[in-house]
Amino acid sequence: MNRLASYYFPNTHYPIPHADFLRLQHAHNVGVMFLDMLDTQDSLGHKPDTNQLASMASVVALLTDQLGKVVDTCESKMGIQPEDTCK
Repeated sequence: MNRLASYYFPNTHYPIPHADFLRLQHAHNVGVMFLDMLDTQDSLGHKPDTNQLASMASVVALLTDQLGKVVDTCESKMGIQPEDTCK
């Protein structure tokens, strides 16, 4: 992946640490599984109860935490602050 990125985008490429790659991969896999589960429940007309809503909230928290760690690493590698990109 890094080789492709350096070939197509040589000026915007930086290597991603392996731990962050694993975090992204895990977040993607869990997110896809979560969306598939929601789609299945919706297609069956099932409405989640309170316990299921709490479980869904914990899955979203897990994904947010994993992605937040990756963003922190990427920002430190790029040397910019999030506010700088909005100006």
